[in-house]
Amino acid sequence: MSDQPLTIEDMVDRYPGTNRQTWSQHRFRGTGPAYIKVGKRIFYRPSDVLAWEESLRRVRTDDVPAGVA
Repeated sequence: MSDQPLTIEDMVDRYPGTNRQTWSQHRFRGTGPAYIKVGKRIFYRPSDVLAWEESLRRVRTDDVPAGVA
């Protein structure tokens, strides 16, 4: 992944089955990667996306995300 900020369209392409509303809900609920808002545009830093992906990793089906218990 390059250092170029990702747009919502990039995120939709990266995660099949998602759409603009999916990412809007992630931002609203605080469940997605950190983002940057410039005017009305939303961008995601690749390092933030990778950190978010890493936080979603599970080894077992009964794993509980960090900070939830």
